[in-house]
Amino acid sequence: MTENKKDAEKLILFSLKQNPEITVEEFFKKMSDFQKDKKYENYEIFFDGDLQAICARPKRPTPRKS
Repeated sequence: MTENKKDAEKLILFSLKQNPEITVEEFFKKMSDFQKDKKYENYEIFFDGDLQAICARPKRPTPRKS
């Protein structure tokens, strides 16, 4: 199986599989903290259901209207 470009750019920030004891409230707090972190300001923070992890990928530049 080959890794596609999107997967290569994806960063796993927090894995639920490695932290099964976390509560839903703690999980959403972590997600919010990553979204506010200046280190990830150029990243889209999202939950990857297949990986069961909070992940980040570079934001796409917004297309300019002509």
